[in-house]
Amino acid sequence: MTEPQIQTFKIILLGDSGVGKTTLLHRYIEDSFLPATGVTVGAELKIRNVEIEPGVQVKLRIWDTCGLESFRKIITVYFCGTDGFLLVFDVTDHRSFENIKHQWFPLVPESSPCVLVGLKSDHKDRCVSREEAEELAKELGVSYVEASSVTGHNVKEAFETLVRREEQPRRNQELHVQKYCFKVGNKCCICYE
Repeated sequence: MTEPQIQTFKIILLGDSGVGKTTLLHRYIEDSFLPATGVTVGAELKIRNVEIEPGVQVKLRIWDTCGLESFRKIITVYFCGTDGFLLVFDVTDHRSFENIKHQWFPLVPESSPCVLVGLKSDHKDRCVSREEAEELAKELGVSYVEASSVTGHNVKEAFETLVRREEQPRRNQELHVQKYCFKVGNKCCICYE
C-alpha cells in the first residue's frame, strides 16, 4: 500500500504590528496562548501537518510576517509560491481594520486565496462590528472568520478555511504553472511555481 501524497501549502499572515498574528499562529501550532510577544522582525516560519478531511493530509508552511510599515515592501519577497493569505486585524483597533483594505490587500497577488481574520473576538470593547467586517470581506471577495487566540475560538477554522478554499481547485487541476510578479523597491521580481 502506498503512502498518501502530502501536499504542501504556503500561507502568509499579513496585518498591522500588534494585531495578534504571532499569538494566532502560536495558538494554532501549540494550542496554547502566548500572552506577550515582541515584534516579529522579517518573518518566522512554522510548520504543521493537518488532515483536512479523511485521507487528505497537508503540510502547512505558515509565515508570520512583520507588520511594521517599514517592512511592508520587504515582506513581498516571501510571497513567491504562496498558496494563500490570512489578512489579520484586531476588532478593537479600527485602524488595523482599515489598513487591511488600503495597505495589506493591495500587496496580495491577484487571484490569491485569502481569509480575513478578525482577532480578539473575546474582547467586549470592540470597535469593528461583525457586520462591518463581513461587508469588507464581501467587497474583497474573501471569507471572514472571527477568532480569539486567548480562548482558541475559531483559530483552527481560520487556517483550515483557507486551506479548503485552495485545496479543492488543486485536486481538480492538471499540472499548471503560475507566475507571480511583484515589485521590490524599483525592481520587478518574477517567480514561477
